[in-house]
Amino acid sequence: MSEKKSKLYVVIGLGNFGSAIAETIANAGQDVIAIDKSMLTVQKVAETVPNTVCADSQDIEMLKEAGVQDADVAIVSMGSFLEASVITILNLKELGVPKIIAKASNERYKYVMERIGASAVIQPESEMGQRVAISLINPKIIDIYQITNDFVIMEIKVPELWKGKRLDQLNLRGIYGVNIIGIRKDYENHVRTNIKGDTVLAPEDYLTIAADAERIAALNLD
Repeated sequence: MSEKKSKLYVVIGLGNFGSAIAETIANAGQDVIAIDKSMLTVQKVAETVPNTVCADSQDIEMLKEAGVQDADVAIVSMGSFLEASVITILNLKELGVPKIIAKASNERYKYVMERIGASAVIQPESEMGQRVAISLINPKIIDIYQITNDFVIMEIKVPELWKGKRLDQLNLRGIYGVNIIGIRKDYENHVRTNIKGDTVLAPEDYLTIAADAERIAALNLD
């Protein structure tokens, strides 16, 4: 049986976001090419990422020389520079890179990148801002993940009013519009996902819930 071919990743733009992605991929033992037009920036990640290249991603010939055409996934992390991002995405498409993930600094940039063919566009600052805001509104939120603009998954400490009650008694989906998808004890790392209606919520429980982002923000967790 032949071994499964490992993927080749390319990260273009090595600011804080791009360098963190490139270093994480490299630390996981995966193949990654890290590219930036600043030699100083490239040198900063060279100790962690073996394959670093100083190149202007707007020059398709330089991308070819770096071997970008062999990539399975490219991450374009120049969200504040729309023209450079657009030309880079177009170059990647011309080189046949099958999956292109781009970082955008605002909704307008995101719209443009999607229109020219980026496979996915993320706004890390916006998404983090939403997470921080919701956490401030509800301090009992342990962690929160924005899946889409209107859908989140988060972990919370079981609210006082829910303790000692069965899930089917609480009717959380009907009243709050949330779904319990996992429960763990505060002394455990394992999350139980086989949740039934007769499950009684204990004081030491942490709940993983999924819901509409607006409903979550308004949810009373006292």
